[in-house]
Amino acid sequence: MTDLSLQQPIESTAANNLLEQYSPSDFFFNSPTRAMRAFDWRASRSVLGSDAEQMLQALLTEGSASGQKAPIVVGVLPFADDRRGCLMLPGQLHSMAPIGQWASRQPEPSLDLEAIQATPVPDHHGYCNNVSTALEEFRQGRLSKLVLARTLKVTTRESVPITPVLRRLMKRNPDAYVFATPTSPEGGSVFLGASPELIVRRTGRHISVNPLAGSTARHANAEDDQAAAAALLRSPKDLYEHAFVVKDIVRLLTPLCSELNVPDGPELLSTNKLWHLSTRIEGELADPATTSLAVARALHPTPAVCGVPTQDAFAAIRRWEGFERELFSGMVGWCDANGDGEWALSLRCALASDNELVLYAGAGTVEGSDPDAEFAETGTKLGTMLAAFGLDDRLGQLHHSTSLSSEKES
Repeated sequence: MTDLSLQQPIESTAANNLLEQYSPSDFFFNSPTRAMRAFDWRASRSVLGSDAEQMLQALLTEGSASGQKAPIVVGVLPFADDRRGCLMLPGQLHSMAPIGQWASRQPEPSLDLEAIQATPVPDHHGYCNNVSTALEEFRQGRLSKLVLARTLKVTTRESVPITPVLRRLMKRNPDAYVFATPTSPEGGSVFLGASPELIVRRTGRHISVNPLAGSTARHANAEDDQAAAAALLRSPKDLYEHAFVVKDIVRLLTPLCSELNVPDGPELLSTNKLWHLSTRIEGELADPATTSLAVARALHPTPAVCGVPTQDAFAAIRRWEGFERELFSGMVGWCDANGDGEWALSLRCALASDNELVLYAGAGTVEGSDPDAEFAETGTKLGTMLAAFGLDDRLGQLHHSTSLSSEKES
C-alpha cells in the first residue's frame, strides 16, 4: 500500500519528474511549504460547496478502510455553495519540498498558441456600469465593499498543452500557490492558476491566514516599481479596502481560536504583475478537531473576493456580474486525516478545455473607486494567465469581443 505521508526534499531530478510526469487528469499543487502531484484516483466526487466537509470525511474514511496509512483528500471547491466542485482521494501522491525557486531557474518552455477570438464578459461598458452601480450602493449605505469580477473567453487555433503552461506558471510565479486540477470526476477540463492568496494553512492546532486586498500594477523600471509600492502602502482607498477584509476575518476566526496574532497594519506582497497589501494572521485553534477545510469554509467568502456585508455583496454579485463564477474565487488545496492542510483562493486562474480558455479576474470596489481603473486592474490580473499561455497581455484590456485572426489577416 502506498504511504501517502509527505516526503522530505530530494534532488532536482525529482522536482523535474514531478512536473514532467504530470497528466491533465492529475492534481498538482505547489505552495511555499510543499509540492505535490496526486493521481491514481481511488474515488473522485462531484460535490456541492455546501456538502464539502461531509464529503471530505466520507472520502477520508474510505481511504482508511481501504488500508491507506495516511489518507489525504485534494480538490477544488466553488465560490457559491450551490455550485459544484470536485474532491478526490488519490491512490498515489508524490510530495516534496516546494519547487518554486527551482522552477524559476529552469528554461521556460516556448508556446506558439494563436488566439483567434477574445471576448470579455462583461465587456468594458458592462463592467464599468457594474462598478458605477456599486458606487451608488455605497452612497446609499447599502454596501461598503463589493468585489466585481469579469471573464475573458479566448479561442485558440490549437489545443492548449497543459504541461508546458504549468511549467511557465511555476517559473513566473515561484512564490505563488500554483495549481492544476480536474474539474469533475469525468475529467475533460483543467482548472489551473497561480494564486497569491492563502485562505488557511493548518498544522496541528496552529493556523496561518494571509488575506490580500488592495493592489497596484508593477513597473519594469525599478524606481517606478518601488514608487508604486510605496504609494500603495499609503493609499487611503486601498488601506480602507484592506481593513474591511482583516476585520471580517478576525471576526470569523475569533470563535474558532484560543489565540490570535494580528499585525497592526499590512505589509507588501509582490507577484510578477502586482503589488498587494498583505496581512499575515496566526492563531491557535480552540478545538483540535477543527480541520483545515472547516476553517477555510468558515472564512469563505471573505471580503477579499465578495464584499461587505457578505450576504448583500454575494447577492449583488449574482445579480450584476453576468456570468457564474463556478470555481473562480473558490478554494483549491488538500486536507489529511489529521485535519492538517492548505487551502488557497482560486485566483489568477483559467479553465482550459481543448482550444477554449476562460480566464477570470476581479477587483475590490469601495467608495472612491474609479470604474475605468477597476477594469484596467482586472486586465492586469488577467495578464498572469495570458502570459502563462503565451498570449498577448494586451488581450486583458480589450473592451469588446474581437476576432483576432481577421485582424491579423488584414
